[in-house]
Amino acid sequence: MTYDPFSTKAAESFLEGGATAAKWPQVGYVVEGTVTDYSMAQQTDYDSGENLYWVGSSRVEESKTENHSKPVMQMLLTLQGKPTGETWEGLQNIRKALPDDDGMRTAYVKGALQAALKDALRVANTKLETGAYVRIERVADGPKSNPKFAAPHRYTATWTPAAQNPHAVADFMDDDVSPF
Repeated sequence: MTYDPFSTKAAESFLEGGATAAKWPQVGYVVEGTVTDYSMAQQTDYDSGENLYWVGSSRVEESKTENHSKPVMQMLLTLQGKPTGETWEGLQNIRKALPDDDGMRTAYVKGALQAALKDALRVANTKLETGAYVRIERVADGPKSNPKFAAPHRYTATWTPAAQNPHAVADFMDDDVSPF
């Protein structure tokens, strides 16, 4: 998928604003839905908000390096799921009501989530595509390496190709013409 910043889709996305971040507040929690969009974006530092760059094998904030040749990237995967009416904020996962919840969630794919989705695509013998159905479950936590942050999550994912997605018709169709 090539991103065209001047496309109609990009303009609509700009005006609509971003989807609520997908969160897995506890082991056993599931986020699932139909893939509506995916793109790559540069990761930022959690505290400062600065862009991150690779310097050797370390992630470094933009202001702490002059070598901006290797940005730290992540994939933004937008899913259309069922509205839950809630989300969670901060590292303590404080519940927050979403009265106008539309069910759209953006998963920030990196690390263990990237590995789980890569495995799911391999098992499904398919490729990344819009219209596919994805189910991601937090199955465990890894060892906590920094007291400032939550323990890293471990995930499992399943991927259903767009052509076999029973939810795609309900999620995308306003008429009888299949988008796939």
